[in-house]
Amino acid sequence: VHQLEVRSHYLVVKDVARIFSRWDKLLPILGGADGFSLYADDDLKQRPGWIATNPLGNSKITFAIDLPPDKRGYAVYLAMLRSYKWMGTFRVEVRDYGDDAKKKMPPKKVTRKDMDGLWDSPISVWSDNQITEDDDPGCTGYCEVTVTTNPTVNGRDGNKVKLLTLSARRCSPTKPKTSTTKGKSSITENKGKTSLVEGNASNLRR
Repeated sequence: VHQLEVRSHYLVVKDVARIFSRWDKLLPILGGADGFSLYADDDLKQRPGWIATNPLGNSKITFAIDLPPDKRGYAVYLAMLRSYKWMGTFRVEVRDYGDDAKKKMPPKKVTRKDMDGLWDSPISVWSDNQITEDDDPGCTGYCEVTVTTNPTVNGRDGNKVKLLTLSARRCSPTKPKTSTTKGKSSITENKGKTSLVEGNASNLRR
């Protein structure tokens, strides 16, 4: 029950669109957007996102997460659009500065993950992706998240990357933990996964 509560309690959720009265808008750090623009590209102009389309790639955007320093760490999530056409690939990099919000020292840890916005299903969906792991914390306080697009993949008809939400919760290790009491051992393990349709992210986060 404890791990379920931890995994469902997000300490920060930054969205591109207002869902509730409180709105932590997803904005890049100062000077942190190069090749990305915030706009709605759907027919009804109702689903905005930070979008890059340069076929040559190398568009970059950096967001910040600023939480109280905690060695147990925070799991960082990035939501993007997945679709069956026009989508590109990109790399996410999380740089953890811990209690060094002014970045006086190099990051304590750097986590990188390669992502692809294209899939086979004939539908466009909001897709949330865990970037840093519970068992290997990649953010312990102040961290920066940078997305860098790649050149268009051969054979594809577009190179769009659309970012929607950045969020974080406390880490909840998934590896079995063994505890011994009066000669007896016990092992606990929990696993979980959630997927949502685009536009419904915040409804389950708050």
